[in-house]
Amino acid sequence: MAGLIPLGAVVDPSKDVFPSTGAHLDVRVIPQFGPQKGKKIDPRTARTLLQNVLIGADKRPLVQQAGSDWKWNFPVTSEFGKRSAPTAGASTYHEGIDIGIGAGTPLAYKGYGTYRPDRGFGALSVADPQGNPYEIRLLHTAPGKAASVGSTVQPSAPVLPSPAQNTDTLMESLFGKQKSLKDVLTASLLQQAIARRQETQVDQLSLTNPYKSMTITPEQAMQLFA
Repeated sequence: MAGLIPLGAVVDPSKDVFPSTGAHLDVRVIPQFGPQKGKKIDPRTARTLLQNVLIGADKRPLVQQAGSDWKWNFPVTSEFGKRSAPTAGASTYHEGIDIGIGAGTPLAYKGYGTYRPDRGFGALSVADPQGNPYEIRLLHTAPGKAASVGSTVQPSAPVLPSPAQNTDTLMESLFGKQKSLKDVLTASLLQQAIARRQETQVDQLSLTNPYKSMTITPEQAMQLFA
């Protein structure tokens, strides 16, 4: 179930590890897929993700859609791309968007994701509605604690039953749980026959029920030795 992930708070400029002109939030977006993987892109192109970044105690969206337009709920003080360095040590090519937000303002993300704090910023791993992975970095913040909402564990592929497992099931249906020496020898022959049957019919396996064509009935088994 989706929830809220705390993202720390905007840091006091006197405690900021990055060059700063005053309290603000620097948002950077990095795709983790496709030709732009690992590159910082214009955050304005990722507004569907950034609308889930919530600002302040009232959890106001950083940006939100109004009809066909998008509205930034806080002043944008520096755009993505080339710029004059606003202060000593600052870049002349801005890799994010600066948002004017006061020091101490709490930040959060509504949805699934994993948050990792770092020195002077926090990194949030999320996915867009199509399932494409992104990293959102929030600079000029006092990072919060590591947190995660949602599972990143992928289900494992189904394990197909072995010929021996098929044979055990078949032997129980033919002879019950008590087996004689003759039954055990028969089981060995059945196992070999089932293995040969699977090899010759592998291209006929059902895609919707792969187990169905890998088992035989007792009547079919007896025909193998007719």
